[in-house]
Amino acid sequence: MSEKKRALIASGGTGGHFYPGFALAQELRSRGWQTLFLVKKEDSARPALDEADFPYAELDMVSLPRSLDPFAHAAFFFKFLGSLALALRIMKDFRPDAMVGTGSYVAFPAALAARLSGIPVYLHESNAKFGLGNYLAGFFCRAAALGLPVKHNPFAGRSVLAGTPIRETFGNLPARAAARRALGLDPDKFTVLVFGGSQGARRLNAAFLSAAKALKGDLQAMHLTGAGNLEAVKSAYAAAGLMGEPGLQVFDYREDMPALYAAADLVISRAGASTVAELVQLKKPAILVPLPSSAGGHQKANALALSGAGAALCLEESSDFDAELAAAVRNLLDNPDKLAGMTAGVQKAGIPRGLEAAAKLADLIEKGA
Repeated sequence: MSEKKRALIASGGTGGHFYPGFALAQELRSRGWQTLFLVKKEDSARPALDEADFPYAELDMVSLPRSLDPFAHAAFFFKFLGSLALALRIMKDFRPDAMVGTGSYVAFPAALAARLSGIPVYLHESNAKFGLGNYLAGFFCRAAALGLPVKHNPFAGRSVLAGTPIRETFGNLPARAAARRALGLDPDKFTVLVFGGSQGARRLNAAFLSAAKALKGDLQAMHLTGAGNLEAVKSAYAAAGLMGEPGLQVFDYREDMPALYAAADLVISRAGASTVAELVQLKKPAILVPLPSSAGGHQKANALALSGAGAALCLEESSDFDAELAAAVRNLLDNPDKLAGMTAGVQKAGIPRGLEAAAKLADLIEKGA
């Protein structure tokens, strides 16, 4: 029997960076590969790796300082050299057939160590802009798999549009009416799903509260406030006289996101890579509100990848954001044809569906290996 092929996956950090690597590891495992993860020290991804029985090693790495503080830069280079030395040792001991980086800042030392060890490097970039780790690692990569089209791509000749992996539960949505009944919602009323990511988005929460007041009685909503924001948002709804309204469901977090998507006519959210991939898979109309502080403005680039094809609206925060959000929701509520046009726009965007992305990425790696 031939020896199993091995992949080293540098991943971790935020969900948009970690889950593509995790989904790839599951796909490669099903094909008989062995995988080892490289994550940063005390990474939040470790419990998921332990539960799935994926081994991992930790690099004591920090992100590149954005300031000009010489001590911060000295600390960065010290940790970088230590991480590179450990990555080189891991390459020698594990002997991977491929190294894959998915965007966390451990991607660069891992990619450099792989290149120095003669191991082919592959990348997955979920966003419509390369993050710094992937950008630097890209100079060593054999191929880069993209979740979204990247404008001004420095690695265009080595890039393949593959989509961003999403959870398999998104392939089995309940019917819209059934999902609404299970959530205690009117099966026939216009329904909005609002969320700002796992940590919430206070500005988005406040803006939708204002929109809910302006549109009272015309829609029902599922509002996910994010961790730590639930009581404040509920109190604000109560002060506005909305908390007891039928059709208003307020949660901090829900595991059953496929059911919430199924119940929604319209999604209002930030423009993280995982959210965009879910919207593409489900062909859901959306108002995307990019996080202004996202690194390199990548969330705006993500939103424009959909809005440019008519698959979503990109609405940036401004001094009139509350009124603009209410007006945008009203316009879509009153014009069902515009919602239908957004659904058709997903096809025009030409972005591969997330449920097929892990297999495409595995195919790319197996072809090279």
